Amino acid sequence: MRFSLNIPCLYRGESYDAALESVRKAGFDTVECWGLPTKDEQPLLQALEKHRVRLSAFCPDFFILNDPAQRETYRESLARALEKAKRLHCPALITQVGTDTGAPREYQHKAIVEGLREMLPLLREADITLLVEPLNSVKDHPGYYLTDSQEGLEIIREVGDSHVRLLFDIYHQLHMQEDVQTRILENLPLIGHFHIAGYPYRDAAIFENYDYAPLFDALQEANCSVPLGLELRPADAQSREKLLTQVQRWQNTNN
Repeated sequence: MRFSLNIPCLYRGESYDAALESVRKAGFDTVECWGLPTKDEQPLLQALEKHRVRLSAFCPDFFILNDPAQRETYRESLARALEKAKRLHCPALITQVGTDTGAPREYQHKAIVEGLREMLPLLREADITLLVEPLNSVKDHPGYYLTDSQEGLEIIREVGDSHVRLLFDIYHQLHMQEDVQTRILENLPLIGHFHIAGYPYRDAAIFENYDYAPLFDALQEANCSVPLGLELRPADAQSREKLLTQVQRWQNTNN
């Protein structure tokens, strides 16, 4: 197992150099971020190389897949992000799919699948994985289309290519009242990345209201090498360091 530390969540306000120095000192070697403006690319690359840290994933700047009229804009955004990912030696990009348009769900589902299939030549050429993320609509993202990880998995199966995988955000799926451990373990080959956070507040309390330890144990037993993104907001630096010390027992940087 390999933990991927979300820079803007865990090191908000810090420079890339300072953040990645802290990541290395804490015993980790993988980070991720959300959007990546062009002005940030070179400072991040320099910090990654300096501290020997890898970037596991970041987001393109456009997310609408469930509306075919937005397909070309999505393609252009993805192409830009893929070029950036290649320069940063980043193996994956994170995408959402868009707010529910009000069209029949079967129409929006089909649009997502067809859109992803149209992106496959770009993804294959770059050899980069696109991670499709369901979100919760009950707390953080009202109106979002893709909220059920089961539908997300169906989309991945229908696309049928290893360059498109599910990002399983456990925090979001807990809010959607899913049996996350069962669903994850039954579908591991289709999952390319995880996000974890304390439930229900996206804090560092990942062993309290929902205890992640049994899931970590199960993933370790399954020899899971998929990054587990710490996409959570510690109250302060002390709570961050406490969390990182706690998860070290599951960290294996050989994966």
